[in-house]
This record gives sequence, C-alpha cells and structure tokens, in this order.
Amino acid sequence: MLTNSRNRFVLLLSCLLLICAAAREARAQGGQSFDISSGGQPTITGGLGASVAGSASPLNNLAVTINFGEVSAANANSVVKVVVPVAVRSRNPYKVTVSVTGSSNVDPRAIQLTDIGFGVSNMRPLGGKAQICNSSSHLFYSPFNNDPSTSFTLNASGRVAYTSDLADVGSATTILSGPKLTQGTGSSRRDDDAWVFDAVFVITPQFFAPGTASATLTFQISSGPNVQC
Repeated sequence: MLTNSRNRFVLLLSCLLLICAAAREARAQGGQSFDISSGGQPTITGGLGASVAGSASPLNNLAVTINFGEVSAANANSVVKVVVPVAVRSRNPYKVTVSVTGSSNVDPRAIQLTDIGFGVSNMRPLGGKAQICNSSSHLFYSPFNNDPSTSFTLNASGRVAYTSDLADVGSATTILSGPKLTQGTGSSRRDDDAWVFDAVFVITPQFFAPGTASATLTFQISSGPNVQC
C-alpha cells in the first residue's frame, strides 16, 4: 500500500555562473555578450508546507529554490504550481538552453522527474531598453511551449503525465531562441534592458510511494540561430 505522507521534491534553479560572469566581462569589453538573471519574484500556489525563494531583482543572478512541500494525497489541492520569471539579455541572436541533474528514487512508485511538469511561456520586454523586434521571432521550442498546469492527462496506471516534464530535459536542451534582446552597449545589467519569460513547474499531489528527491536545473544563454530583428 502507498502511504500518503512525506512525499517531497526540492528543485534548485540557477544560471551557469561561470557563463554569466564571462558574459558580463565580454560586455564590459564591448564584445559579443549574453546574460541571464532573475526576472522578478517567483510565486507558488497550491502548496502544503511548500516554499519558493529567489531574488525579485533583475540585477541579481538567477538563483531560486523550490520546495514543493507535501505532494501526497494529504495535499487536497489539484496542483502545486510555481512560476519563475527569467530575464535574458543579448546584443546578438541568442538561444537559451537548460540542463538538469539530480537524484532519482529507486522505487518507480516514488516521485520521479516525469512527475514534475515543466514549460516555458509569456515572453515580454522588461523596459525601455529592451530591443523590440517582432515578438513572434522569439521561439519557444516544443514540447516545452505549454503551461503544464493545463496540459496534463492520466496514463494507463492512473499517474499524471504532462506534455513536457523534467525528464524531457537533457544536458543542454534548447528551450528558446530569437533575435537580439537588448539595446545599447552598456557594461552592466540594467533593470529595463531585458526580455523576461516564465519557467513554469507543476506537480499534481497523488499517492506516491514515500520518499524525497531533489534536482538542479541550470539555464544558459549563448549565441543562437541567425534571427534578425
């Protein structure tokens, strides 16, 4: 019998700090530059003993800790949903990739990466120094271009399945690309020179086998397809 207590999942989000540092140095030297940071205050809904911690300032590195809390049937909410705004800057066409590392439960009935829905959406400029191009030029890649809180089904065993989940993320999976993001040639981050998108994470409380698990998701921005503004 599956117990309905002590089922927890903790997720850490960050940018690749060495890449971020190198991007800021390149910007100071006037060379090709890319940057990624917090895009605003992350939020969580539907949690029981859950939390999300991260800076709201787009001047700070992306560093977010998500604790989904109790995700067994003891949580009566239909889903636990976390929205993390991510700010991206570039002087040239770009792409955003993501990688995941973490522990897996040996028991297949316990929480797995497939149980965490992951999607990206809602690309928007952060201020007057964002480079405004045709917004459709910013492309979210399938299967991640969805809100996992509204795009899940039940598989044959009765377990919730998402259009995209953390198991779909590899070592450097492209989730977004487009034309230049930032005006000007300044040497430091501003709070009005980026575009922001939402990274959305969802888990549906259900009768998992007892246990805890964690994972780290790392976002990186670099040179992408030659999409002109």
